[in-house]
Amino acid sequence: MNTRLTFVAALLLLPLGIAAQEPHSETGSANRVIVVSGTGEVNGVPDVAEINVGVVVEADSAKAALVANNDQMGRLLDKLKQLGIAEKDIQTSSFNVAPRYQRSRNPDGQPPKIDGYRVTNQVHIRVRKIESLGVVLDQVVTAGANQINGISFSIADSETLMDEARNKAIRDGKRKAGLMAKEAGVKLGQLVEIRDHSGGGQPAPMRFMAMAEARSSVPIQTGEQTLSAQVQLTFKFE
Repeated sequence: MNTRLTFVAALLLLPLGIAAQEPHSETGSANRVIVVSGTGEVNGVPDVAEINVGVVVEADSAKAALVANNDQMGRLLDKLKQLGIAEKDIQTSSFNVAPRYQRSRNPDGQPPKIDGYRVTNQVHIRVRKIESLGVVLDQVVTAGANQINGISFSIADSETLMDEARNKAIRDGKRKAGLMAKEAGVKLGQLVEIRDHSGGGQPAPMRFMAMAEARSSVPIQTGEQTLSAQVQLTFKFE
């Protein structure tokens, strides 16, 4: 009786063992892949500049500061148009009216008193003729701008360079996959998946304060930007 039960139990378990092996075999086949990452870089010279230009005026009253700031900003905007900057490339980025406080010297800790007001008006400017950037900076300071918060550079046709970087990244990935397959003693098969993890070139910021007594065109060095691409390639192998 015990022998018969053992034999029947073995027969019941046998198909289950075979079924459990089949998915394992399929998984093993699906995992016969080589996954590599490829990188590519392309250098380009920036041809667009963006700057934040501001006018800061202080006066005894908020109205006086506002009137003076409006007059100074009006001259600045007129100068930008004379320099060929299109209206679409000029955008107000901030406007602020704030009290100016005078600290009390009394030892009893009286709160500071308002002794004037400060008005700040800033515009974001895009300069598409980057060779004229030095002249633009000089002229805006002459026209009344007394604050420049930063300069960033970019490449107008960056997608063309990014496409070149992606092509380099794919070639780099193929080279790595071939090298790995050869070293492993397997035959590289079909490319089954490509994933693009590309970023892009980052602006090169430069910050400084403009001085009203500037006399000549500001020297500007745009340098180069590096645009990088990264891809992930998945190959089958035999």
